[in-house]
Amino acid sequence: MTTVVEPQKAAEAPVRSSRSRPPWLGHVGWAPGVVLAVLMIGYFSINLPGTYATWANFQSVANQQIGLLVLALGVTVVLLIGEFDLSFASTIGLSGSCAILTMSALGGSTFEAVLVAAIIGIAVGVVNGVAITSGRAPAFIVTLAVGFVASGLEEFLTGSKTITNGVTDSYIDLTLVNHLGFPFSTWAGIFLVVALAIALGRTTYGRRVKATGINPTAVRLAGISVQSVRISAFVLMGLFAGLVGVFVTSQSASSYPNSGAGLLLPPYAAVFLGAALVGRGRFSVLATVFGVFFLAALDTGLVMLNYPSAVIQLIEGGVLILAVILARQERRA
Repeated sequence: MTTVVEPQKAAEAPVRSSRSRPPWLGHVGWAPGVVLAVLMIGYFSINLPGTYATWANFQSVANQQIGLLVLALGVTVVLLIGEFDLSFASTIGLSGSCAILTMSALGGSTFEAVLVAAIIGIAVGVVNGVAITSGRAPAFIVTLAVGFVASGLEEFLTGSKTITNGVTDSYIDLTLVNHLGFPFSTWAGIFLVVALAIALGRTTYGRRVKATGINPTAVRLAGISVQSVRISAFVLMGLFAGLVGVFVTSQSASSYPNSGAGLLLPPYAAVFLGAALVGRGRFSVLATVFGVFFLAALDTGLVMLNYPSAVIQLIEGGVLILAVILARQERRA
């Protein structure tokens, strides 16, 4: 007897591993990653007594890496639909410079500056999503081109100059003044983690995102717009990049050329690392958070031990290569 599964149910069913596991093995994938993280932290704590494993160091790392975390969340959503985004580093520079110009050139408030940065990020996401879905162009090429356009616009608007005048104190306070131990930017990142985890894990939207990445045909047959789901993923990525543009310019109290430089690869490294170590090769918010935490702990320890930057880059590059290989092997298993 053949069982027929309705397209709607197939498209929105929770995504599960093809390997059957007893309930008590449901979270066994976390064990190797957690053990590795504990060993790493233990090593740095022994070699950096009284400085590494401290609350002050944790606060400092959390505040410094919140931008990486927010970007990695956006990358997670884009990867879940089976696409890539190479424009968000340039989006950071454009949105951050527009936020600063809103205050310095137009006399805008902090709220208006943040709003402008968010709108710029969303606009970039819409352009990416529409061009990829409607134009049927490869995401790699489209987002790379959009990134060049964003960089060009930033250079045109700022004249490739650093802008420091007109920045409000409250804008700087977004990443400087602590509230219950952390600044607003860190609390905003924590909120995004919780909100996105709930959205992807407990809502119809999350099931559609995952189904789109696995079987877009089933989603289409269920009467769900695959284009809308994909566009929404790029819009989220753009929005998150816009917010990081605010964080970066708030921390420096200025807009400077190529402020998003160096922020393209680390989010991908964190997402793939988390998927490899604790996600059984699959992308998720919690796995991404673990990946960000692992990379931040590793980088902080190496820097505090005064490793040369070249060695740090070699180690982190090797970790990324290993993470990608392990993640792919897990997905095939």
